[in-house]
Amino acid sequence: MCEVLNRWLCDARDKPIITALEYVREYLMKRISNVVNVASKSDGPLTPKATKLFNEIMKDAHKCTVMWNGGHKYQVNGSKSDDQVVVDLKDRSCSCRKWELTGMPCRHAVAAIWDMGRHSGNVGFIESWVHPVYRLDTWKYAYGFSINPVNGRSLWPKSTVPNTLLPPKVVKTAGRPKKNRRKTMDEKKPNDNKGKLSRKGKTVKCGTCGTYGHNKRGCPGDSNAAGTPKKKQKMSNEASTSGT
Repeated sequence: MCEVLNRWLCDARDKPIITALEYVREYLMKRISNVVNVASKSDGPLTPKATKLFNEIMKDAHKCTVMWNGGHKYQVNGSKSDDQVVVDLKDRSCSCRKWELTGMPCRHAVAAIWDMGRHSGNVGFIESWVHPVYRLDTWKYAYGFSINPVNGRSLWPKSTVPNTLLPPKVVKTAGRPKKNRRKTMDEKKPNDNKGKLSRKGKTVKCGTCGTYGHNKRGCPGDSNAAGTPKKKQKMSNEASTSGT
């Protein structure tokens, strides 16, 4: 969550401290008001995105077949032959581990819950098995506060400090100032170069003769290669002919 907020505050990094803080305050005011507006128009037990995601899970759950062991465990088979898992409704777990990782029942768990409702008793509405973090009430509670607006600088109270506070002297360095956040050593990836593999530590192989240690441009056996002895000899002969 901090990284997401840091991404949206990228435009305020190179501004003075008061201007940067005002940017953060106004951004949070807009974000909270937008979420409150969407939440007031939403209905149902889950948030809009969680509802859309859970509907896709329930659609896939219709393709599963369930076998009950008479207790609280179920063997669920998916559409593929190797898709066979064990669902424990008492512990709210599935051997595919999606339920434990996301807090939202997977397609195997949804199929098991439906089978439990048909045979053993009342399971309530299916959305009650989803973790409370996805519920609409939790979303409204998280954004139940507001940030108050403030007056402009012309209406701010005058400072009673007798001395004038001057900004620190900044030595401007050459080049364009960096705006992106500096990554720590733990965040840096070894091959973080736009998806391309690094050639560091690899020996160059010539595409003409197939030997290692040089490339096609510097191949000694290619008379058309630039920088080769034959090419240099030809250029020196032409120079001497033109001089005579």
